[in-house]
Amino acid sequence: MRKLRMLAAALLTALLLTVPALADFNQGTLDGIIMITSGAPNAKGDMEYWRGTGFFIGSAGEAPQHIVTNCHVVEEFILAGKALGGGELRVLFDQNDEAEAYLVDYDAEKDVAILRLAEPTDKRSPLPLKEPEESSLGSEIYAVGYPSAADLTIQAVNSFSQKDASVTTGSISRFLTESGTGRRLIQTDASLSGGSSGGPLVDSSGAVIGVNTAGSNLDQNLFYAVSVSEVLPLLEKNSIPYAKAEAPKNNSTMLYIGGAVAAVAIAAVIAVVLRKKKKAPAPQTQTTEVRAAVPVLRSMSPQHGGMIVQLHGQPVQLGRDAAVCRIAYRDGTPGVSGRHCQVYFDEGERLFVVTDLKSTYGTFLANGQRIAPDTPVKLTPKSSFYLGESGNTVYVDLE
Repeated sequence: MRKLRMLAAALLTALLLTVPALADFNQGTLDGIIMITSGAPNAKGDMEYWRGTGFFIGSAGEAPQHIVTNCHVVEEFILAGKALGGGELRVLFDQNDEAEAYLVDYDAEKDVAILRLAEPTDKRSPLPLKEPEESSLGSEIYAVGYPSAADLTIQAVNSFSQKDASVTTGSISRFLTESGTGRRLIQTDASLSGGSSGGPLVDSSGAVIGVNTAGSNLDQNLFYAVSVSEVLPLLEKNSIPYAKAEAPKNNSTMLYIGGAVAAVAIAAVIAVVLRKKKKAPAPQTQTTEVRAAVPVLRSMSPQHGGMIVQLHGQPVQLGRDAAVCRIAYRDGTPGVSGRHCQVYFDEGERLFVVTDLKSTYGTFLANGQRIAPDTPVKLTPKSSFYLGESGNTVYVDLE
């Protein structure tokens, strides 16, 4: 018996030496990120500014020129009419070192935007892209960005260079496709906050698999990134070069196989050591809790970053008046009144009921039909409507 235990210990030691350790964060990722600032004049003509994160893409080994970020990071710049409307768009390499950026293309529905500099830069390096695979579910990932909350909490001395970026770690908890848009998202528990938007979500090799986008309003531990799969079509449409991450080398696979063999040997030895004449335990019945579907509203406006609101018997108002509206739009949002419309869920009929609150620009069904003021309209789950303009679409469903 003692010899068998010694053999099991020896095999376990061999396994630990054979299986590679978990990879740490690839520091090279920091050489590809950039802080983005956008500005737009408000109704009084005064400039207001926002910040976010982006990352450079391009051919491997060459000075990059193009940047990937979220569309909502540059939304105010777009709404202002871009540069001709008084908007400003810049990137910060370091303290007192910035450059003007130009909008190449964007997809508001996917929340992806592509920027470029006037000339390629040697101050940053392009990051490789990799479409995530279902087999990577549960794997370790890192979210990189410039969260403004970090600088508001602690008054740090900042240069806004790579070394001032925040890195949070977590794992991939789910791959999902968003209802209404078909947008492919990566769900993770790697913490994000304002300013992190547009930054890269990278795997342990340093390959970008997603663009950090939003957090859940219902669960503080749920965060989302737009899959790189949604970025590639925009790059290819505009003939923008990018590097794909290299496939893992064979030796890592051999290490894994070697570890698996050792694990099997250990399992066999331990089974011999611990085998006792016992009756097999009676099988236990497992029960799965079934959660009832909850009626929700999902704002498709880029300014809300995928915001979801649950309905619990009381009507929910939508509009620009943040004091009463659960889904509040920014002041100046085209087509949206202060108290624009309200929605509640009819439990008896299992239908959503939308009522326009005498808005200035109207509330419309997905087919373009305008809802008469103060006239409730019933919608089935997986329907949508919009406030004034199609960019203010709201999707309803049971989730």
